Amino acid sequence: MKIVIFTSNSLRHKYLANSLSSLVDDSLIISECKPRDDSDEKKESTLIDEHFKLRYETEKKYFFDNEFFTEKTLPLMYKEVNTKSTFDTVKKFQPDLMIVFGSSIIREPYLSLLKPGRFINLHLGLSPYYRGSGTNFWPFVNEELQFVGSTILHLDSGIDTGDIICHVTPKIELKDDVHTIGCKVIQESVKQLSKIILLVKQDIELPRIKQWKIDNEKYYKNNDFNEKILLDYKEKLKNGLIKNFLKSITYPKLCLLD
Repeated sequence: MKIVIFTSNSLRHKYLANSLSSLVDDSLIISECKPRDDSDEKKESTLIDEHFKLRYETEKKYFFDNEFFTEKTLPLMYKEVNTKSTFDTVKKFQPDLMIVFGSSIIREPYLSLLKPGRFINLHLGLSPYYRGSGTNFWPFVNEELQFVGSTILHLDSGIDTGDIICHVTPKIELKDDVHTIGCKVIQESVKQLSKIILLVKQDIELPRIKQWKIDNEKYYKNNDFNEKILLDYKEKLKNGLIKNFLKSITYPKLCLLD
């Protein structure tokens, strides 16, 4: 079995790509490169800079993959994934399954390259409840930790709008914060993607649940995140956000993989 993984270059992306590549006969990794979270180009570090540096340090504790293991890795500049030369490389590879995690938006002709059900997307956040950016950060601010997790979707032409294969939720513990829980979400998502790869190997049709309408869907943009919001998160974490959640855990409607 051959897979293509469209991803980025952070430790979480390398961990996922390496973990899934080890399960198949051959893999091709398309990696769009971005600056590292621990880059120190500014003379003075802001609160937001420190937040993302802490994310990087936390990922180092959970994920030890500093490099992509497979020799078939194609590094790209951000948003170069849809160029003709990249598509030609992917088409020539003749994959059986394609997986997206952390790359820019994938467009045609990729969407028509494989038969339906063989192009999937890992979205961090529980769809349809939280959309946009920071979908596992905002549940902390809104004191809704039941909405932390990920959604494995069939890829379509929209942005995280495809039919759901399954949801993933992490085990939340008292000592956690947004970064440790984020790493747990990645680990649990890799476990579910590993099951999905096994199903594809057996030529079993993957679940396909259309996303349902909800009254209080939340959508956030990158510019909604600022130092004031970050301080709000820190204050709520300090004041027992996780302890209060663990007293009475109630999850929304979710789709789980057997």
